[in-house]
Amino acid sequence: MQLDKQIEEDELISSELEALNTTGTKLTKQMIVVPINNTLLYVEPIYQTMLNETDVPLLKKVIVASGNKVAIGDTLQTALEKLLSTYAVAIEVENTDDLEGLIEAIIKANKNLTQSNGNNDWEMMGKDVKRLQELITSLETVKKEEDKKKEELEKNNNQAKQNQTNETNLNSNTNISNELKSE
Repeated sequence: MQLDKQIEEDELISSELEALNTTGTKLTKQMIVVPINNTLLYVEPIYQTMLNETDVPLLKKVIVASGNKVAIGDTLQTALEKLLSTYAVAIEVENTDDLEGLIEAIIKANKNLTQSNGNNDWEMMGKDVKRLQELITSLETVKKEEDKKKEELEKNNNQAKQNQTNETNLNSNTNISNELKSE
């Protein structure tokens, strides 16, 4: 699920989960989707089980997501409060599979970097620069693939033109040969 990937990539959430995942423990999580009116609320409780002590899992964290925001808390109530406040982390699902989507994502990432710079938010600037670099690398890869496809298409078109020219010349030579024979 793409939402799981977005959650795992968030540094705050992943650092809190890493702190729970210690030796002798097991983390269990399962995404629950709750439809509310015209939107979906994703709830992922995180349980920790002490392997050598008890088989009873303890609720340690709850991750909630809705729309383009995600938040984590010690309880469902805390996580929901964070989701509805400014503490929620904005997540975005971008189409970066084609050039157009990548270009739009790069423009947006650049705007985010400009805003972070204007706010003197060094931590966010670092994240924005990293994201911009990832997008540019993806752009380079997609561009190379598209150039390769264009080159292959052009090569095939040139080969088809050459075959057509050869066939025309062959037909012309056959007609000339037939005319000479008939004379």
